[in-house]
Amino acid sequence: MPDRDFSLLAAQIRAARALLGWSQAYLAEGCNMHRSTLADLEGGKREPHEATLFVLMSELAAAGIVFTETGVQFRKWPSKPYVPAGIKDRKK
Repeated sequence: MPDRDFSLLAAQIRAARALLGWSQAYLAEGCNMHRSTLADLEGGKREPHEATLFVLMSELAAAGIVFTETGVQFRKWPSKPYVPAGIKDRKK
């Protein structure tokens, strides 16, 4: 994995969740991961595995989040409602 500022990434994930109004539990469920894993990542207690990071970034991007050098923003406003894949799959 390339050098990355994981403290910035943790803050970006927290900010993205805030923009979307999602709890840690909701995002974790949507990404098929434990909430404690997401909490540790957001708290800077662990670096994510590449696959975990890919799923997180993909779900947040699908929800309309754009990661910038300094934070996050919506791709387009107003954003469209989005339900993470892991939650959609459970409802079927």
